[in-house]
Parts: sequence; C-alpha cells; structure tokens
Amino acid sequence: MQILDLTHIKWNKNITSYSSGGAYLKASIDGRFLFDDKGNCTAFSAKHNWDDNPNVNTNRKYFLKLSNYDDEYGFIGSESVYEFIASKFGQLLGLDVLDCFLIKARIEYNNCEHIVYVHAAQDFAASDVTKTIFERLYVLEKTPGETRLAFLQRIGFEDCANEMLLFDYLIYNRDRHCNNLEFLKNGVIQLAPLFDNGISFFAPYAGKRREIEAFDVLSNKITNNDFGSRYLENNLQLITNTAIRIPKFNEADLRNELFSKLDEDALPAWHRNKVLELLLKRMQHANKILNNR
Repeated sequence: MQILDLTHIKWNKNITSYSSGGAYLKASIDGRFLFDDKGNCTAFSAKHNWDDNPNVNTNRKYFLKLSNYDDEYGFIGSESVYEFIASKFGQLLGLDVLDCFLIKARIEYNNCEHIVYVHAAQDFAASDVTKTIFERLYVLEKTPGETRLAFLQRIGFEDCANEMLLFDYLIYNRDRHCNNLEFLKNGVIQLAPLFDNGISFFAPYAGKRREIEAFDVLSNKITNNDFGSRYLENNLQLITNTAIRIPKFNEADLRNELFSKLDEDALPAWHRNKVLELLLKRMQHANKILNNR
C-alpha cells in the first residue's frame, strides 16, 4: 500500500476510557482522495475545483481517525483497521454501515513523524441535511421511563435497532453509546449509517498478542453500549424480528473479502486469524440463540 504524506494535518485528541491512558486522534479535511483501479488510495489533493465552473467548490469533506495513541509508546492499537474490517463485514451482511477506506500515511504528531494506518470516510450528510445525535432527540421526545432502545423502536426504526444489536454482537462492539448514533433530516428523518465501529474485536488489548490469542471470543463482558443491556449476548434476546438470521460464509471467502486489501503490517496473520475466529464463532452462536427463541 502506498504511503501518503499527511503531515500537514492537525489532529485533535479524544481521550479513551481504557486504563492505558491513550487517546484517539481525529481530523477532518476537505479535498479529494484519489484511487487506483484496484481501489487503493494513492493520493490526496486539496484542489478547490473539480469541474469547469471556477465558482463551485466540489471538494468533499472527509473524517479521519487513528488508532489508540499513548504518549510513551506511540500508536499501540488497531482500531482504525478494525473499523475498516467492521465496515466490510457489515456490508457483506447487507447492513447500512458507514463506507470507509484505509490509508497508509505519514503523519506528524507531538513533533514526531509516524507511519500509521488512517481510517477515512466521506461525510455521509449532504450540505442540505441536518445531523442530530440520537441523545438530543431522545431527551426531547422520550416518554416517561422509555429506554433508548424502546424509543428507537417506537419512532419507526425497529428494523435498524435489530440490525444494530446483531451487528454489535458479531463484531464485539464495546462502544455503541448514545452519541454514536445520528439522525439525518432532509424533509424526512432517517438513521445515519452505523459508524464508530472501531472499539470492537480486541480493542482493549492494544495489539498485545498473548492477551488477544487467549481471549474467549464467546465471552459476554460488560460494554459501554447504551441500547438494550450492556451485555451484547443478552441483547440478541431483544431482537424483535423472529425471522432474522445470519447467512453462512465460507471461511476462505470471508478471509478474502475482509483482508485482501490489508498489508501484513496493518494486521499480521495471527491477528487476522483471531478476528476471523471471533466472527465465525459469534455468527454460529448468534444463529443458535436466534433459532432457540
């Protein structure tokens, strides 16, 4: 994968909730990323105009996110790669998940240069669309005692809620809090694609091989999720569509779909194997639970 020079970008720090004391660095930029015929990102241009009208700004806004950063050890996580894998997996399931791409880039932070993998996604809201975080609408319009999940179901997004609960279980998403869901309004209200899916898989372990390989992929640990219970497996019982099931995937095909565009240093073979183990076992386990309801 070609290394892009993004040293001009200024990164904003968002502190993590994990004991490592790390941070997630984010940025937004206007311009265009360019791709080769295989879909690999090859360049970024901040050119203002992309058509023949000099008065029209046809740039696009992109949101960029890095993996967990520690002041002492540097970039220690794989969250940007996890987010890319989660997006590809969600699309394979036919879910409305934020489309994104991965960039290998040279960046500057804390007066040092780093070679990192950057998660990038185009702003999903057009200029005439209003974005509202879920919690704002929930606080204004909930009925007394109504939970966030019940509110989402009542206002017409029951199917979306079902898909979210299932998807978060499958990828072991630990961070579906109330600000990680947004409404889009342009005459009608709809849900934004599922985004911020990077604190999933083995995010708490910051790339530590021993801890990741020993992790029980069917464990049911408490999460920071605000919809349903804080236990992902328990939330499968809250899916209201009794016909919902997960399609079966051939292991080799799934591996190819998820990892074919990743360089070895983005996620080494042992790490990919563990991600694949998690997805395959949790898909099988979820179908068993859904079949037995």
